[in-house]
Amino acid sequence: MSLYRALWWPAPSRPGRRRCALGAALLVLLALLWLGVVRPELARLPLGPSRPAGTNASARLDPEAGDGGDSNRTVWCVSIQPRVPPQQPKEPHFRAFLRHSHCRYFPLRTDHPDKCGGRVRLLLAVKSAPEHGERREAVRRTWGRELPGPGSGSGSDAAAAVRTVFLLGKGAAEEGPSGEELRRRLEQEDRAHGDLLRWDFADTFYNLTLKAVNFLRWFQRRCPSVEFVFQGDDDVFVNPANLLDFLRSRQGDPRLPQLFVGDVIGRAWPIRNPHSKYYIPPELFNQPYPPYAGGGGILMAAPLARRLLPASEYLPLFPIDDVFLGMCLKRLGVAPQAHPGFRTFGIHRARANPMNRDPCFYRELLMVHQLGPLALLDMWEAVHSKDLLCAKSASFL
Repeated sequence: MSLYRALWWPAPSRPGRRRCALGAALLVLLALLWLGVVRPELARLPLGPSRPAGTNASARLDPEAGDGGDSNRTVWCVSIQPRVPPQQPKEPHFRAFLRHSHCRYFPLRTDHPDKCGGRVRLLLAVKSAPEHGERREAVRRTWGRELPGPGSGSGSDAAAAVRTVFLLGKGAAEEGPSGEELRRRLEQEDRAHGDLLRWDFADTFYNLTLKAVNFLRWFQRRCPSVEFVFQGDDDVFVNPANLLDFLRSRQGDPRLPQLFVGDVIGRAWPIRNPHSKYYIPPELFNQPYPPYAGGGGILMAAPLARRLLPASEYLPLFPIDDVFLGMCLKRLGVAPQAHPGFRTFGIHRARANPMNRDPCFYRELLMVHQLGPLALLDMWEAVHSKDLLCAKSASFL
């Protein structure tokens, strides 16, 4: 209504005013109903500016963070419950997974915001569990040792070629008074090494996907200058020098920003054997998996890692983390690259084969799964021994 018409139009009578007020109240009520029922995600938007992309409700706030606290102290859940398949899985743990799968970002109990300071060529992100202290110590003494970059000085601000973090959830053994000893050991370990990222979700096999997306979010916020990421388990053998040589050999390749390389598995279907660790009921997923790289170890370019986070927010969580990353890659239109230097299932699939204990093979590869702490220490020493003589060498770069 123009100003001229507003001045000319006669004021409504008392009953007219009442009808206008009732009409306005009805419109407000309808709007609230629309927000709460038709668009509940709009009705529950938090007011703070720190809401992560892809989420729209805070399920639980850490009281220590305060109203405007860091979103790393918040459990973020989408406000609309996850899509439930027409037929629910029979297994209680899969039902629980579906029931809670709308919550994906959890508080960090231990953070190191300056871990990626300076120029970092390669970040080693090691999936571990709170109880795996011996494995982490073996990794630190071998392939997880942080390396200074070329030409860096000895000062605290020196650039690093390689940095290492361990990704942990909350272990079942940490719960209750009996978990005090483990909690104390973890705190001492982190004070000594400064490399533990600990989130407030249960550290279980099906929550490895939570570990993946929470790491991607941490990486996006904390690591703007990292160039490449290796993500792997705490029971693998990795040759960082070979990883760096491989990356140098790809310099100038226009496809390098889309690098996602590992032991690629294609044309795989979900395993239906209920006794398998990787069992997936047909009610949960009943189609072929997209191509994916085995989760024992993958190498990816930082630009792609930063794109994986928003892509993951369009997908429902899946209980097998490496398959879930394959789903994210498919959404981005990126194909994982197979590389013979990544051996997710050992050098030879037959465990008794002597090749699995031959340091000459380990010397040439990029990643081999699986070795316990003592075997890792012994193999690392053998590979780097000056007395090691190999009949021939093969390049996997």
